[in-house]
This record gives sequence, C-alpha cells and structure tokens, in this order.
Amino acid sequence: MRKAASRVGEARSRWGGALILVALFALGAFFISRIPAEPAFPRYVGAGDPTPRAGGTFEWTVGSAVRTLDPHIAYDTLSFQAVRLVFDGLLDYDDEGNLIPSLARELPEPLDDGRSFRFRLREDVYFHDGTHLDAEVVSFSFHEMLSRSKGSPGYGFFKVLKGAEAYHQGEAERVEGIVVEDRFTIRFDLEERNLTFLNAIALPFAYPVSPKNIERFRGDRAGLARNPVGTGPFVFDDWERGVKLTFKRNAHYFEKNRPNPDTMVMWENVDGTTAARRFRNGDIDILSGAPKVHLLFFQNSPAWKPYLFLEPSVTLFGLAMNCEIPPLDNVHVRRAIAAAIDRQAISDFMLGLVRPTGQPIPPQLKGYDPELPTAQRYDPERAREELRIAGYPNGLPEPIEVWIGEGEGSRNLAQLWQSDLAEVGIPIRLKQVAFSAYLVETAKEKTVPMFVSGWMMDFPDPSNFLDVLFSSKSIHPVHSENRSFYRNAELDDLLDRARGEIDPEKRASLYRAANEIVARDAPWAFLYNAVDFVVVQPYVKGYRHHPVWANEYRGVWLDLPRRAASEKDFDVHSRDEVRTDGVDGGDAR
Repeated sequence: MRKAASRVGEARSRWGGALILVALFALGAFFISRIPAEPAFPRYVGAGDPTPRAGGTFEWTVGSAVRTLDPHIAYDTLSFQAVRLVFDGLLDYDDEGNLIPSLARELPEPLDDGRSFRFRLREDVYFHDGTHLDAEVVSFSFHEMLSRSKGSPGYGFFKVLKGAEAYHQGEAERVEGIVVEDRFTIRFDLEERNLTFLNAIALPFAYPVSPKNIERFRGDRAGLARNPVGTGPFVFDDWERGVKLTFKRNAHYFEKNRPNPDTMVMWENVDGTTAARRFRNGDIDILSGAPKVHLLFFQNSPAWKPYLFLEPSVTLFGLAMNCEIPPLDNVHVRRAIAAAIDRQAISDFMLGLVRPTGQPIPPQLKGYDPELPTAQRYDPERAREELRIAGYPNGLPEPIEVWIGEGEGSRNLAQLWQSDLAEVGIPIRLKQVAFSAYLVETAKEKTVPMFVSGWMMDFPDPSNFLDVLFSSKSIHPVHSENRSFYRNAELDDLLDRARGEIDPEKRASLYRAANEIVARDAPWAFLYNAVDFVVVQPYVKGYRHHPVWANEYRGVWLDLPRRAASEKDFDVHSRDEVRTDGVDGGDAR
C-alpha cells in the first residue's frame, strides 16, 4: 500500500509539474504574442517635399570605436567617416570618382611638365575657430603632417615633394617643394613627375588644420585627436568615448545653403545585428555593414527594396603569401594555392556580397582586364600539376600556418578554402589572431607564412594597389606595405614608367602588363572584390554610393517632418518609393 501510495504521489507530482510547465508556456506565449513584431515595412516615411533643405538629426552606427579625429593620423574607414564631416581638402572627388576642386578655386595648374602644381585657394574659407584659410595655413598644415614627430602614416604619399625627406629627417627647417607664392596661391614642386600626386592631395592627410588648434594641443596628441577644428560642413560638438560622436551643421560654411541635417550622430560599438534591428525600428537613418543574413530580408521585402543599395566597392581580398618563406618561395606552390580555391563558392556563401576575381586590379580601375590570360581561376587539376612541378607530387608534407581574423565568421569562411586546399594536397593550419597583432606581425619580414589580407583603395588609381602591395620599393624589414615581400624587377620597371606617364592609353597599357605579371606570379591568391550593402530610410535623401569614400554622408538631407507609415504607403507593384497622401502624425527628428 505504501509503495502504491508512493507511486500515486510521484505521479501526482509529475503531473503537477507538467501542468505548471504547460501553464508557464501558455503564459510565455501570451506575453510573446503581445511583443510587437519587427515591422515588415519602413516605420516612417517623409513629408514628400522634393526640395532639399536643412534640418533634423541624422544618426548611424559603426561596429567599433573611432580611433582619431586628427586627419594627419587617421588611416581607417571609421576615422575617415568622422574626419570628412569636419574637414575639407584642396581637392575632392565627385560622385563619379573624378577629382574636383574643394578649397582650391579650380584644379591646379600643372607646371614643368607635371613636376610642379600651382593651387589658387578660395578666399572665403574660415576654420570653425574663425581662422582664415590662406596659403600660409596650408603650408603650415603640410609641414605639421610631414614632420617626423607627427609620425603621419601619410608621409609616404608626399615623399616626392622636393626636400620632404630632408625636412622629415630634421636636416632642413622647411620643405623646399612647398612654396607660398602669395596669400592665396601655393605651389608644390616634385622631385620627379608623378601623376598620382593630385590624388594624394585629396587624401585626408593633406586636409588643412587650424594652426590655432594645433598650438592649443601642442604636446597633447590625445587632446588633438579628440578636438578637431576644420573648415568642413560640420563642426565637432562632443565625443562620448565608446558611445557616440556628435557634430553640428556649420552655419558659416563657404558653400551656402547646403541642405544638411542640423545634427549628425555617429553611434560607436554597435554590432551589425543590433544595428539592423534599430534600423528596422526607425531608430537610425541608414544601415551599413550589417551581417549578410539581413540582406535576405531587405532583398525579399518589396517595401524595403527601393531603398537598398548593392554596389561593388574598389577593394581587393585574398590570401597573401610570404614569398621569402618556404614552400611559398616557390612560385609553383603559390600558383597551386591560387588554382585550388573555388571563388564562386565563397561568393555563394557570402550571399553575393563579394564578386570573384583572379587579378590584383579591381574592375573599376584602368588596367583591369576581364580577359586577362594569367588571371587566377579555380582549376584543381592545374593545382595538382603545379604541385608536381614544384616537387610535391603527393602534396605538401607539412601544413602551412595561415593567419585569419577573429570571430566565427572568419573561421567559417576560412574553412571553405581550407577544404579546397586540402582536396589538392595542401594542408593548412588556421590561426586566429587579433587585428592589432596582424598589422604588426604580417609587416615583418620572414614572420607570417600566409594570411588573409585585404585592401581598400586610398585613391582611384591602379598604382594604389600595385605600387603599395607589390612593388619592391614598398618592402621594409618592419612596417612593410608589401606584406608578401614579393620582388620582381620587371614589375618595378613597369610601375616606375607608369607613375610618370602622361598619355592615358600608354599608362593603362603599362598597368595591364603589370597586372598580368602579378596575377601570374601569385604573391596573393586573389579571391574577391567586396560589394557594399546599404539601406536608407525612405525620408533620407541625397545619399549616393561614393566610388572613393566609404559611408559618405556629407550630402544627405532629411525629408521632414517624417510621419508614421502604414502598409498602404508602399505600392509593391510599382517602383515608386512611397506614397505621401494622408497624414497621421509628424516627427521633426
């Protein structure tokens, strides 16, 4: 009886527990059912006024922290985003990637067969602290950037200036090649003809800075990096480190009546998935850099699709191989690696957010050849034959260590080409490292055998890829730009000739020949060019995918007041963006 009673008690206990669980699940389902679902269409639309105008607050997120707001030091895309709001250059790029005047009145006058350039400056430009921009200020800014104490990573772009090296080494008080001709005219004299010098002038390293602000923070590099003063369309307001940066519209900007937002807010350290949720909820105004899985939602949403931008960026990604470390010092082993990888499989894995490539020059630049005879292609049989020629008919006896980035995404992608390489007899061992360690160690000679690498252009010219990444002049024992430590005298000669060639067709021909050599010698296994995935809110106007500047927001304006949207605002059977009939509340954000 006691056993029977005990069993009944256990049964009651189990049933009671089950009933409690059922009740909890039901209660949970009740509350979950009342959590608002993420909207399937934009939460807000604009007022429907096509006239560009100023006003409102524009907000966006970035995935990590901004490093610096000092244009002389900034050399990463996040810092560039912020720097370009606050500063202007003598030259800039239009939406087609063409050089245009900015602080200069017109494109510079070339002198001495392209060995000198005369710039005539605008006379109506003032820094945010009231300092008048003139030629002496431009000269001051260049000398500041080129000084050894500054340690600007942009110094290499301006070494071609006469006397730059002597000044940098402390052997001269001024750069001989920077000449102030009158108050608003400055001339740059070069050691040799170099057609990419004007591209260098358009880089943030060359943006004029306020001498008053430099002196205010003299000796305080951190203070200068956090308190920028430029001439740009926005004035720096506040930086809550690790959280957000705030900028205010420059009411005294030399370009009058710009239809910019009154406030720009750049939220730091927001992961891509959180950013996507905030964007769909209407909390931020533009989404860039979200994980690829979110692309599927926007691609398959008729309401969102008109606001989706998919644009190839001028980038290059692949596997860099240190040509000084065996067995990668053997060109046939490198060619085997390049032929073993299925680039289309990578593109499929990345949902089309990359475009397969087999050559160093991206498709947007002169010198790219869609029919390049030496282009790297997926060919496992050729990979095996190259290994045989290299003396490894049975595959490599030891695995090659390959450095990859941190995170599950980096490892998942690496496992794709790891499998391809193993299939032809090339075992590899993956090593995940922090980006900071990668930057230091891969730039040292005979240190890292093979690593994932990428390059986003500084300016739209093939030299920015071939000279930087593959010229022997870019090799240094440490801090090497040519991280493959690849040397080819024929290539160096072609690049030297191309650098000063005035005839556009001859110059393009030289770069095509250089492109062919690098693809053939395979210092990298060239894998893909990236595709940018950006979505904007319906009320955001003026956004254009820029061919040079990533996440360029200087030209956006807001169609205010925005209002709450409903499904009827979106005609999914047409390509019209939104209908603006009816008003159910406004928001002057």
